[in-house]
Amino acid sequence: MTDPIAVTRAAYDRIAEEYARQWSTPPAWMNAELERLTGLLPAGARIADIGCGPGWHTQALRERGFAVTGFDLSHPMLTAAGVPGLVRADMRALPVAAGALDAVWCVAALLHVPRPEVPVVLREFGRALRPGGELLLAVAEGDGEGWDERAYGPSHRRWYVLHRYEALAGLLDEAGFEVVDHARESTHRDWLRVHARRR
Repeated sequence: MTDPIAVTRAAYDRIAEEYARQWSTPPAWMNAELERLTGLLPAGARIADIGCGPGWHTQALRERGFAVTGFDLSHPMLTAAGVPGLVRADMRALPVAAGALDAVWCVAALLHVPRPEVPVVLREFGRALRPGGELLLAVAEGDGEGWDERAYGPSHRRWYVLHRYEALAGLLDEAGFEVVDHARESTHRDWLRVHARRR
């Protein structure tokens, strides 16, 4: 059986440089979320940018005074923009000590994890966060999951899992999080943004 995560990683390996150029400027709503997180955390707070890709958000958070490590499964993505201090890792098993983080930033990355494995990832986020730590998630909103090849063609297909708020909030609750708020945005996709806090 084809592993959706492995195939998606291989696609990102091949499109890394193009992707880094295309998304060097985050959409306005992502910048607004970066600013909002800045207001919730003290200077020097420890943040993991999970599914960081070329590290644009990692860099933006560092510029705001935080201690940030970016994690991604694709090595070519990690090197595509020359951002230092990025680490190759699987979000299902982060190389982070329990309770070591003040915040997790995971934007447009959890959406590649097959639905049965989403609870594993959320529990891992909870393990890595201190009590009261912040989680910012952005996922594609909708129903179902499957291959998407529209952006880069059939040889670069990626697995997408769409989420609805009520179901995702339930999974977060089971993983030890309290949802603080959520919002929706539309660009080339419909986005669901969820801010949660580790109990």
